[in-house]
Amino acid sequence: MEKQTTIASSCLFLLYIATFTVSEFLEAHHHLHQRNSHGSLNLFVFGDSYVDTGNIRKSVAPSWKEPYGITFPGKSAGRFSNGHVLTDYIVKF
Repeated sequence: MEKQTTIASSCLFLLYIATFTVSEFLEAHHHLHQRNSHGSLNLFVFGDSYVDTGNIRKSVAPSWKEPYGITFPGKSAGRFSNGHVLTDYIVKF
């Protein structure tokens, strides 16, 4: 009798975990494809040169001057990279 109770408890626990996992996956999938009011996707990225966001003050960075940014976005944007970086391609995907 005790073995049956243990098996039943284990099955209920696994069912609970599976249900929770599926519901979390569906919620994450919904938020991934949800756009904000401007029609763009919000992407928060933390990193280094692979994700050059240009978040540096104009007073201290030479990246706000030519020739940085002349190919993308067409003017200086505070980014040291010349052209698209990995996160630009991820957002386009």
